Amino acid sequence: MYSLNKYNVTINIELEPGIYVFDNQSATGKTRLAKLLSDYQAYGEPVIAYTYNDKLRGISITDFLKDKNYKVILFDRYDLYNGDYAETIIECSKDAVVLIDCKSEVKNINNDDWCTIEMTQDRIEVAQ
Repeated sequence: MYSLNKYNVTINIELEPGIYVFDNQSATGKTRLAKLLSDYQAYGEPVIAYTYNDKLRGISITDFLKDKNYKVILFDRYDLYNGDYAETIIECSKDAVVLIDCKSEVKNINNDDWCTIEMTQDRIEVAQ
């Protein structure tokens, strides 16, 4: 479980370390969550989001994760780079909550855990 409530939007992740896949429903707040995690990471919080745009810019997730102990890692729009970084994702899931937004079946990662997201103007909650 991880909670971050010192900024305008409170984030509650009610999950234990592991890999969790969001359902493929659109407009639920996954990309908003990714943007907030990136903002909060810039403020020094142990959270991070990796997007397809990062991949297009040539930024590897291993560059992001180097020498850090993140509590929450989100892979936004993973369907656009599905299968990439599978070993890294599995390794990170031992100590962090890894959230994956993927519109298709996730490749190279055995995962049966799903999660849901609920969003209001000032709160985002992720749970099973």
